[in-house]
Amino acid sequence: MYPKEFFDTPVRVVEGLVKAAKADALVIMTLYSPFMWARHLAEDMVLADHLKENPEAVKKGLEIMTENVLNLVRGCKRVGVDGFYASSQGGEAFRFKGTDIFQKYVKPTDLAVWHETQSCLFNILHICDYEGGYDDLTPFLDYPGQVVNSSLKLGDRTLTPKEVSQMFGRPFMGGMERKGVIATGSPEEIRQAVAGVLAEAPERFILAADCTVASDTPWDHLKTAIDTAHQHRK
Repeated sequence: MYPKEFFDTPVRVVEGLVKAAKADALVIMTLYSPFMWARHLAEDMVLADHLKENPEAVKKGLEIMTENVLNLVRGCKRVGVDGFYASSQGGEAFRFKGTDIFQKYVKPTDLAVWHETQSCLFNILHICDYEGGYDDLTPFLDYPGQVVNSSLKLGDRTLTPKEVSQMFGRPFMGGMERKGVIATGSPEEIRQAVAGVLAEAPERFILAADCTVASDTPWDHLKTAIDTAHQHRK
């Protein structure tokens, strides 16, 4: 387990943001799940293979990683963060299909972190498909979070923002594919795409990408999408 001092640098960054911006905006920190931390440390296939071969042995490691994440969360809360954009992986269609590994070994670590974040003002549940898509979102329905953010692609179906919002019983954040028009389109194409999403969006909706936008996405593209959303009237 990492010592608490291991997180001093990111916590100081959050503290600086809180001092600089909290009067004007929510300060929300991206938070990766214990499973995602373990993937980066142990390598993806190693973790997956070990979970399939001996999940009880891996469980102890995931519990330790959960404590590491909790120490980061507590540090951020201590300096005044408003909430977290908490990302979950492990339930993608390609990982543990046909097993109970996600439900039994991954999901409990997610929920332990969520329990710690629930005292915050505003949290976003991000169902991350950066590594692969999902056939089923129902394992995440009981996850907390005031807002849900996910891809609209579910197996061979494409959901609407309204469907996801109704499924989770909370506002939906998303609608734009991170590698789609927002990354590669012209200003007019971006405006048209945003207008199309907003025209069909539920009443409680936040326009956003479905996951992290590529680092080489032009800032002007993002500004065009934001400006279009601000000018939209139903």
